[in-house]
Amino acid sequence: MLAVVREAPGPTLLELDAKDLPPWPPAAAARLARLVDPVGDRVVVTSPADWNLRRLLRADPGIAVGFDPQLHLDWTRDRESLSPPRGAYGYLDAHPLSRRRAMPAAAYLRERLEEVVRMVPGVRELHLRLAFFERMLRDGLDDAVGVLHARGALVDVWTLDAGTPRWRERLARAVDAGVDVVTTNTPRELVLALP
Repeated sequence: MLAVVREAPGPTLLELDAKDLPPWPPAAAARLARLVDPVGDRVVVTSPADWNLRRLLRADPGIAVGFDPQLHLDWTRDRESLSPPRGAYGYLDAHPLSRRRAMPAAAYLRERLEEVVRMVPGVRELHLRLAFFERMLRDGLDDAVGVLHARGALVDVWTLDAGTPRWRERLARAVDAGVDVVTTNTPRELVLALP
């Protein structure tokens, strides 16, 4: 891994997507931090397991981490096996605020995003499913990126690939909304499609 990152030309950023959910022993978190350290300026460790990211940050407070809140707040057409239940606003969310509609959807989303970003103090990026991000925009939270930027987090939406339905329109909407990163398997095509 280190050789690949060191030799990659230009502003290459490697995302280590840690999808495992069992809690990491502190020694394992420290070992991962040591492995990343030599190329730490070009690596972000991401995970939906906020507990593991906090352990990693205890091992190395300077390591770049990205949090995917899909276990706490998300939106997809179909509920996934580890997703929270669908709340009153239509989002996958088990938080008490989601149990009944007590405020406009945009206010609910703003409050929930602020809570989610605080789950991992020092988080560099929040990784949001593209469909979730688009749903928030449709529900009136057109400043979702601003809410997260105000808390010091960049916004990464995932995954948008060239050739998928309406990919150009979806890319333009995400860029216009101010996202910082679009995770893709087709980076060259997306770059060429940017205005």
